Amino acid sequence: MDFEEKIKKLQDISDRLEDPNLSMSDGVKLYEEGVLLAKECYKQLNDIKGKINIIKQDLETFREESFE
Repeated sequence: MDFEEKIKKLQDISDRLEDPNLSMSDGVKLYEEGVLLAKECYKQLNDIKGKINIIKQDLETFREESFE
């Protein structure tokens, strides 16, 4: 499941958790699923942030070498 699908699934879970007729046990299961999805999303964001930082450093190194 890609990042956008996980975000959509989190929104669906959030909507379902707002249902006043949801049982407590189903609510706990949904909450647990949401927490796991959120952790996966944070991990993906951190991985992307790391890749962006590497690309920026590479660009800075290239610029510095180009003007020497």
